[in-house]
Amino acid sequence: MRSLISLALAMPFIAGCAAWNDKVDASRQDRCQRADWKQVGERDGATGTRLMADRYTEICGDMFNAQAYSEGFQVGLTRKPPAR
Repeated sequence: MRSLISLALAMPFIAGCAAWNDKVDASRQDRCQRADWKQVGERDGATGTRLMADRYTEICGDMFNAQAYSEGFQVGLTRKPPAR
């Protein structure tokens, strides 16, 4: 009986977690589709962020444009402030 009550109390939390994950995935997909990958690469290059292509590929899959990102990264590197 106790385990049945525990299960009944846990179900809304489990359902809430699943709904939250669905929202996060939908948001991630939207951002990946709308991303200007050249601009993202340029920002990463200018700020000195290491090349993040592998991470973006993992997160966005086929929606990641590696060529545009790489082109932008190279432009960003030229704008990077010199190291002190």
